[in-house]
Amino acid sequence: MVKNKKVLIVEDEFSIALDIKISLEKLGYVIIGIAGSYNEAIKYTEEAIPDIVVMDINISGDKNGIVAAEEIYKRYKIPIVFLTAYGDNSTFKEALQSKPFGFLLKPFNIKELSFAIQIALQKQLENKTSKAVTSGAKVSDTLFVKDKSQLISVKISEILWVEAMDNYSQVITKEKKTVVNMFLKEFYEKVPQDRFLRIHRSYLIALDKIDKIENRFVFIGDKNIPISKAYKSQLIERLDII
Repeated sequence: MVKNKKVLIVEDEFSIALDIKISLEKLGYVIIGIAGSYNEAIKYTEEAIPDIVVMDINISGDKNGIVAAEEIYKRYKIPIVFLTAYGDNSTFKEALQSKPFGFLLKPFNIKELSFAIQIALQKQLENKTSKAVTSGAKVSDTLFVKDKSQLISVKISEILWVEAMDNYSQVITKEKKTVVNMFLKEFYEKVPQDRFLRIHRSYLIALDKIDKIENRFVFIGDKNIPISKAYKSQLIERLDII
């Protein structure tokens, strides 16, 4: 379950963060970065979209880890496991407002942290499954995009790639470009995970539409799409290479 799961560590005491990084890597996690402040945490999240964030509550700057967690969860629905040296009720109650998936008091051992991460990831998976069931998930190859008073159909099998454009996304097929009023990560959750892959913070591609891969670019028709370092290994794993 932990293999290749991407973790962002937000901890302003670098020695502690480094210890966590080394220990989690030994357990099979992929550490996408160490952030020491709110701005760094948001930047890393935007660029690499981790599977989970390990967040110290007391970090450098004007905005603490709770504020960072609230923003990350609001934008990307990424689970957060809090770390803190303060076990008072007020800190705990404040942290609860950001919908954490775990809460660990320092000092802790790496096994406790690993268990907390695994529980958080499982809870995230169950939440997604539950939402799909309660919404009466439909088996269909067609998405319908709201555009003012009309619904525009987009066939999933015809999607070439999806591009992030500020707070909306643009879906590209051979026939048309359709604007979707949601973040790229949100759109990714609407399509079959086995047929699509995010290869850059701004691009989601249909794996079966790739014509070639050269250097750090995927080519779909005449379009060359950059591959971020954070996603390259995942792309290679998803391809049948002979």
